[in-house]
Amino acid sequence: MFLDPDKLYEAAPAQILEEAAAGRLGVDHRLLRALIERPGETMQAIDGWRRRDHDGDAVDLELEIVALVRALHAPDGIPSIIDAIRVAPDDIPDEVVEAIHSFGELAVDPLLHLYLELNGKREDSEEIAFLLASLGVRDPRILGLLLERLEHDPDHGSFLLGIYGDPVARPELEKVLSSLNPEQSALRSDIERALESFSDQSQTSHPGEAYDIYAEYPETADPPVELLSDGERLEMLDHPNPAVRAEVARSFMNSDLDPVAVKKLLARAQNDSDISVRAASWIALTHETEQADVLEAMLSGLRNPTISPEERAGITVGLSLEADRNEVRKAMEDLYALPETRARALEAMWRSLHPSFRDYFEQHLYDTDIEIRRSAIWGVGYFSVRSAVGRLRELFEDEELRADALFAYALAIPADISRSRMKGLLARIEKDADALSESEVELVKIALDERLAIIGKHPYFNAPD
Repeated sequence: MFLDPDKLYEAAPAQILEEAAAGRLGVDHRLLRALIERPGETMQAIDGWRRRDHDGDAVDLELEIVALVRALHAPDGIPSIIDAIRVAPDDIPDEVVEAIHSFGELAVDPLLHLYLELNGKREDSEEIAFLLASLGVRDPRILGLLLERLEHDPDHGSFLLGIYGDPVARPELEKVLSSLNPEQSALRSDIERALESFSDQSQTSHPGEAYDIYAEYPETADPPVELLSDGERLEMLDHPNPAVRAEVARSFMNSDLDPVAVKKLLARAQNDSDISVRAASWIALTHETEQADVLEAMLSGLRNPTISPEERAGITVGLSLEADRNEVRKAMEDLYALPETRARALEAMWRSLHPSFRDYFEQHLYDTDIEIRRSAIWGVGYFSVRSAVGRLRELFEDEELRADALFAYALAIPADISRSRMKGLLARIEKDADALSESEVELVKIALDERLAIIGKHPYFNAPD
């Protein structure tokens, strides 16, 4: 049984965590409130969660667990933070550092135990030593640990003692300082800086600013359905929440659908009680119009004068590959005339690749509606509207639309298109975009392979074996 994200108070915290780890719940304010407002049950659930194996989880909730423990300021949750540190002690996320620091003196013993556990690997224990030094707590065990590190690694040890800030360490640092030769000027400077940082005032634990967990997460979030198997997503088409059903239906767009998926999506398209689910299901069936029952159902819906504009738009996108039909093109033009369905109409037009729509896109690259702009960008790309290529380059600076603009730019940039030119074209796009991230490189490669496919050539970057 699926949990409705709008009714999570009806579920036990342990069940909420399990569903989030399985990828069937998004982490948002609704989920957080349902946990934080039941602190006792939630901490019990977290204790149980940390004791089980998570290799099969679709979603790693480690940082979410740390955030919950910090927000609840529950000392019995410190072992969960220590678990998060133990995973990669040489690369501790800032969120984990801030969480363990928020517990001050209560974190000393757990960190010392972890330090001893890792002490055989000095590179792993370095970060734990830093956590202890920066914790804001004076403790003779921490001082002893830092002095030991000073003995074995004067450079790093003096740095940590400077952070720790206890003048008791002054004699040991001065002793090391007096033993240095003239060639060790860099180390001399480090130790002198550490000595200057000391204060005669006692250092105490500092609580820092109050932690607002809600500032870290969105008010609403869809489940990460892209992490689920096809079978799990098909099951989620029966979810009680229509927003989740619609998101799941959208996740099947551009997928290879087997007969079971086609049948279930068609059933949702025809019978779901929610308009957005029906529209998303029609769109998911875009590449299935060669099947007579799918095509007949779409055309029947398109011809129904009582159907809502939103659902008609979904059907029209679903029929985009049937744009040789006069009634389908007319539906696109009619929907384009309505501001509320213009973005979908433009999407149907660029998906159709029908030449009659070539001139629709460039004029909307400056539209105030971001979804209309997005559809216009893709249209410029797929129709290779070269007069708009300069505008696509400008959109590289738009964080929300950069990925769309990169894909379209790769499709539209004037170039001799052949497999032998692809590597050079990728380098040119990377230069025009002022460098690409790893994920952006993959996106541009997909676009360039798509460009080859449009003219009937084999892909270059993702060629089949």
